[in-house]
Amino acid sequence: MKTGILKISLTFLLFALVGASCHDETEFPPLEDKELTVSEIKTQGCKDNLKSNDIERSIELKAEGENKLRIKFVNATLNCAGLDTTYAMINDGILRVTFIDYNWANCICDFDLECVIDSMEQRKYTAKVSAGGEVATFSFDYSKNLDSKVEISDDLQ
Repeated sequence: MKTGILKISLTFLLFALVGASCHDETEFPPLEDKELTVSEIKTQGCKDNLKSNDIERSIELKAEGENKLRIKFVNATLNCAGLDTTYAMINDGILRVTFIDYNWANCICDFDLECVIDSMEQRKYTAKVSAGGEVATFSFDYSKNLDSKVEISDDLQ
């Protein structure tokens, strides 16, 4: 009788351990609101020779060093005057990166916009990257090996 109870107990313990080890969603503490340092702000464009039906938009993410993230917004639509400034912050638990264009041009075209953000933590992020009224929302896992591309649909939020 004692052997049967011991076997049943060990079986339940084994299932509990296997169930706990299969849980792959890591819980992270909430991100605190803060402004992040942005450097290496670059722009490539004005790509006025692109046809609107040929344009593929994407966000490229690449880790650099221990805690830096290079973000490249490919084919962001801005006015022809181009990029004015870029800022990044954590707000309400979301990484927000905003590329701001000049307000005084009377035409629009596509640009490749790029920056490097400092102080990244190894964790899962929800991100909102915006440029010229376009906002791409997505999630990604930051690690020192990050090198990915997020395709953006034409119906940006």
